[in-house]
Amino acid sequence: MLLLALGAAPAQAQSEPPILPAEADPQEQIHWAVGAFFGTGWYSVDDNRSVFVLRIQPRQQIREPLLEDEGQRPFGVEILYPLSLGLSQLDDIPDFIEFDNYATISFTPGVEFEVPINSRWALRPFAHFGYGWELESQEGALIGYGGVKSRYRLSDDRLRWSLLNGIYYAGYKPEFENRGQYGALMAGLEFSQPLRNIQQGGDALFLNWHVTYHWYFDRLNFHSGADDFASFRDQWELGLAIAKRDQTLDFGFLSFEQIGLAFRWSSDGNFNAITVNFRSPFTD
Repeated sequence: MLLLALGAAPAQAQSEPPILPAEADPQEQIHWAVGAFFGTGWYSVDDNRSVFVLRIQPRQQIREPLLEDEGQRPFGVEILYPLSLGLSQLDDIPDFIEFDNYATISFTPGVEFEVPINSRWALRPFAHFGYGWELESQEGALIGYGGVKSRYRLSDDRLRWSLLNGIYYAGYKPEFENRGQYGALMAGLEFSQPLRNIQQGGDALFLNWHVTYHWYFDRLNFHSGADDFASFRDQWELGLAIAKRDQTLDFGFLSFEQIGLAFRWSSDGNFNAITVNFRSPFTD
């Protein structure tokens, strides 16, 4: 999933606006509302701001995608109910400054479609809309995001690999504040290779891994201290996970597409993250 924000401080947390670096437009400070896009994990900006996120995302499969022999392409439909809980904090805060340590909760239900173009290529348009709250100030915000993802299978052999692409848009409207919006492009590769003699429930296990690159249309600017800001323009991601080929990993009543970790970082080193990797970037 696209990472668009770590969240800015609630409006009332500052008595006067800090001095921004030349490249940081005060109107472009990231708002906490877009924390709804986080996956479960830990995020860090400029070695001082940290965000911890728990994202629960139940899914309801309405229809499976299918490419029929007659050339018909019934598309898949999935309803999602993402609930995100976030805790944002500055790791080093002077005792006399009450700055932006705060918690958020957001619910952004949405629908995703999977459209098989042919046996190798599929598109996945999606749209979500919901509401979020900053718990200390009780400020609310409307939240929406959507886009289109693409996966093209370059090989379906024992080592399966695919080309990934995407374009994303996110927007929000806080109470008593101006709207904000952000967008990004994504490109990457995804691989699935067998793990010899390793099985679960009699089924062979595979190592799924991916490398993706996100380029943001605008620089993303974050508070990293009472008077400091950090920003970045791109994001790399390396994901590693254990999976079955075209099956889920089942543990009692829980099922996962895959289980692993993903590591994210910006080219300038201002942003780092470790997240839980439950799904392919195409289906996440």
